[in-house]
Formats: sequence, structure tokens, C-alpha cells
Amino acid sequence: MKICGIIVTILYACLMIFAVCKNKAKDISSALIAIGCLFLLAYAFCSMIWPQNLIVISILGMIGISAGTLLNGIKQKSVHIHHHIIRLVIESIIIAVCWIG
Repeated sequence: MKICGIIVTILYACLMIFAVCKNKAKDISSALIAIGCLFLLAYAFCSMIWPQNLIVISILGMIGISAGTLLNGIKQKSVHIHHHIIRLVIESIIIAVCWIG
């Protein structure tokens, strides 16, 4: 379960990094998403090395990504609330899998 959580965390972080790199505009929302991704990758790396579960790092990364996407929606004046609810559910599932593992 721990390996599955780490793999999903890395895939999610890479997907979000790809989304930031694809976006031409570099602003505070892109920076928050990138910082959140770095937190997720740090969590994955630390989970492979240390036996302690550092879930707080993962939660901070998810908060950074969510805040960045919400700011991006506000900036574009098109906040899709369903998108953010689905993102919250997916991020909660990822965190739960990492915590259980």
C-alpha cells in the first residue's frame, strides 16, 4: 500500500508540473502549484528513505496545489466548483492511501 501511495503521489505531482510547464503565464498560481508539487515529491522521497510517515508534507503539497488551481480559476474568472470538489476528493483519497500505507 505504501508503494502504491508513493507511485500515485509521484504521478500526480508530475501531472501538475506538466500542467504548469504547459501554461505560458508564470504567476503566483503557477508558483503555488509548483511548490506544492515539490512538497509532494519531497514526501515521496522521504517516504522511501525514512520509516516515519511524514503525511504533513503531503498535505501541505496538496494544499499548495489546490490553492494554486483555485487562484488560477479566479484569475481567469471561471471557477468551476465541481472541478475543485473532484480535486479535493482525489487528493483526499491519495492522502488516505499514503497515510494507511
